Amino acid sequence: MIGDSSEFQTSIYKALINAAVIAFLIGIFTKGELSLNCYQAGYAVFGLAVMLILVKILNNLQSKKDGTTSLSTILLNLIPFIIILSVIIFLSYFNVIYRDIIIKDHVSSGFNIFSNIIIILLLIQMYIIYNAVSSKNFEEKGIQSVTSGTILLLAILSAISTNIIRTILKYFTTDGFEILKI
Repeated sequence: MIGDSSEFQTSIYKALINAAVIAFLIGIFTKGELSLNCYQAGYAVFGLAVMLILVKILNNLQSKKDGTTSLSTILLNLIPFIIILSVIIFLSYFNVIYRDIIIKDHVSSGFNIFSNIIIILLLIQMYIIYNAVSSKNFEEKGIQSVTSGTILLLAILSAISTNIIRTILKYFTTDGFEILKI
């Protein structure tokens, strides 16, 4: 049994991140409705993990009584996770709104490319976050600035790719015709 509550919280973050990775990997190697459902499950579980980590970071920042926490430190710790949550929310929304055309594959090939790019970016972010919450410094100081900056850069790239997916789904859907092979 885990004795310390912080160890228990860390094991919850890790378990949720591992579950999200498994869901995304299943989604990558499948097609149609199963793939879409795996992505939705992965988004939900990863979003939950990010929210729990965000609460932990806020608690760590609030518990510092010495007043040495600057506004830039607070923003650098919070903004990457807020962007990740926004990306996850928008991707889930797009998967719900455009569910039928995604399942029937009535989307341009660019959708699949950018969908895979976002999944890869999210997997990299999960790896970095997993390592960050596993470190001894996380409990004391939170996420280090270099790690937070890296997560921020990847989160911005994910947000840009999400906007491209929105554009593809909204304006570039197809009617499902394919080139006949004779």
